[in-house]
Amino acid sequence: MHINLSSLSRLFSPGSGDKKEAKLTPEELDSISSSFDESLLIHLRGLSPASVSLAWLSSAVGVLNFAHSAVKSLLPNLELDKADSLLSWYFVESMKVLDLCNCISSEIARLHRCHVKLRITIEHLHSDPNPSEEEIRRAINLLVDLEGEGGDGVVKSTGNIKELIRDPAASVGTSAPQGKVSPVERATRHMIHAAVFVTVFVAGVISTAFHASPGALGHIHVPEEFPWRDSFHTIEMAVIAELGRVQEKERKTSVLKEIEDVEARVRHLIEPMDEVTASGGSGDMAERIREMAAALEKATGVLLERADRLTEAVDGLFETVMEIRTKMTDGLRERLSPERPFEGVLCDGEKQSESDFGD
Repeated sequence: MHINLSSLSRLFSPGSGDKKEAKLTPEELDSISSSFDESLLIHLRGLSPASVSLAWLSSAVGVLNFAHSAVKSLLPNLELDKADSLLSWYFVESMKVLDLCNCISSEIARLHRCHVKLRITIEHLHSDPNPSEEEIRRAINLLVDLEGEGGDGVVKSTGNIKELIRDPAASVGTSAPQGKVSPVERATRHMIHAAVFVTVFVAGVISTAFHASPGALGHIHVPEEFPWRDSFHTIEMAVIAELGRVQEKERKTSVLKEIEDVEARVRHLIEPMDEVTASGGSGDMAERIREMAAALEKATGVLLERADRLTEAVDGLFETVMEIRTKMTDGLRERLSPERPFEGVLCDGEKQSESDFGD
């Protein structure tokens, strides 16, 4: 998804990170917040209509990346020593975003592993002029092994994304400011909270899509201060309805359209293969198997292409969040004196040393 940040031109100008540059004025910050809300609204509308597919998930991750990128752009203007509670809270919650990215990458790697066996299966069935009974038996065994690895479906997931996100939106109140809040902190807080709401939504969709997890996606309360709230809830309800409709259909393990297509073609392929191995088959039956194998090959190609597109979106989000975390730790290092040991309060009074931050 192309992220249009033209409305935040000053933030994203080449010199925006220069410490010598004049700080943004309160009026500019208010304008930036408004522009951010307008841009986020446009991005959210781009997710309609709801579609439970890898292609739609790529767009959703792109919206999430946009929200976090806006947070990154304001950090050079933020007085870190006056925003410890906010940054500490984001530092903890953003770790869940990184975990989410890793979990999605694991799911996509699993899809690629499944594709290897499907590729071998298809090669067995592409024999010229027709696949032998022995080749058909080998193909069936590969598909049976593939289903055995996944459980009740060719691509059933083994992880649990739901465990990574325990609705961090509910913890937004814990980042409440102490004392007077500067305009830049108010703008940053606004963007961080928006990013968290979108994170919870996307994580819930992904958990349900890959795992068919009941209750993983529920209503998220977005305060009235966010002008895109109604559009967010409209999309949220549309996705919930779509997921529910697909899950009820034959109680599928996976609800992603591309995966559903592959699984359906595998089932259709196994039927004539079983018939051939059980009682032999005519040339017409062998030709039918080859045609179905070609259809399966095409479906797996679409699946991998869209999975790779999702990988690119996830990699972009991971990089954005890592850059934010790096800027936070660099800012802490700069404002601490050489005589003072490096330690920061990250959450609930827990102190961590410099080594705990990682690279």
